[in-house]
Amino acid sequence: MKLIILLITFIFFSFSTLAIDTKAEQAIVIDFDTNEILFKKNSDQHISPASMTKILTVYVAFDRLNKTQLSIDDICIISSNAYKMGGSRTFLEIDERVSINDLLKGIIIQSGNDAAVALAECLSGTESDFSNLMNVYSKKIGLKNSNFLNSSGWPNENHYSTVTDLAILSNALIRDFPDLYKYFNLKEFTYNKISQPNRNKLLFDFEGADGLKTGFTKKSGWGIAVSAIRDNRRITVVINGTNSSRVRLNESSNLLNWAFTQTSKKKLLKKNQIIKNVDVWLGRKPSINLIIENDIISTLSYDQLQLIKTTISFKSPVNAPIKKNDKLGMMKIIIPGKQDLLIPLIAEENINSTNPFFRVFAAIKYLIFGTSLE
Repeated sequence: MKLIILLITFIFFSFSTLAIDTKAEQAIVIDFDTNEILFKKNSDQHISPASMTKILTVYVAFDRLNKTQLSIDDICIISSNAYKMGGSRTFLEIDERVSINDLLKGIIIQSGNDAAVALAECLSGTESDFSNLMNVYSKKIGLKNSNFLNSSGWPNENHYSTVTDLAILSNALIRDFPDLYKYFNLKEFTYNKISQPNRNKLLFDFEGADGLKTGFTKKSGWGIAVSAIRDNRRITVVINGTNSSRVRLNESSNLLNWAFTQTSKKKLLKKNQIIKNVDVWLGRKPSINLIIENDIISTLSYDQLQLIKTTISFKSPVNAPIKKNDKLGMMKIIIPGKQDLLIPLIAEENINSTNPFFRVFAAIKYLIFGTSLE
């Protein structure tokens, strides 16, 4: 009995396309449904998330709205601490009574730092206590390289994230709060007679864009977490480290457009597809089919489709008795730029051992002719 490994190359004919790249210092592109990374660049480098921090601030608030008696109509009183916040503002006034609804709009649409602090204080008493809560949520969501010290994204060396974590966070918010997510698609908000458009220009310029949040600091540059949906397919892009708001808009648009037009979901293998027929040792049938248990679907670029390779490994012959769905081998699908897919190969049916009286004759026949006796 020996282990056999076969290399198979699948060639898919398609139009050749240039590999995507970006001027952003950090970037990631994720297919929402399959959770596959389609493109990444320095995606695990620590960055200052700036106002993209507010995605987590809003996530915490949305979760409180869903799971507690908190209502969007509840009122928060604005502190001097919130009022004094610099940067982008909703223009709240000290001691003003503001609804959760208006604070959320101020955070999401206007990127108001004052609104972010006001909401944090309203929900947790202090912004510091709220940031502790943010880190609890961060771990629950699955962020692995982030630390949050405030609700607004105000720069601090120990306040950091990665574009990977921000993409995971963005998709978690979309998945967990489908009804409340509509806030991110609002294009304008007027407060205290001051009207401000949504900072996310892709809502106006890119078909299907419906969120999420921009960010900027002098140290880390211009960034954005953006998601768009077309033909029931959602793509999420996070970039950081561009040198202007226009470059940020162009680069994020390019990555979204590439994902929608140059990648697609492909069913690589079908459930119960026969992969290999292998000999059976001392069984009532001479061979058995190795099949796969489930459909194998992946999101791939056209370049990747042309370069797929697979290897299959199995022991031959396989000892009887064999039970249906026994794991008898392994297939590895090798796709450039992706983690290898490891797929168990299972038995298609039951095969019993031969009658003990014939086992010695079956063994002799196999050694001579390479097949077993039924």
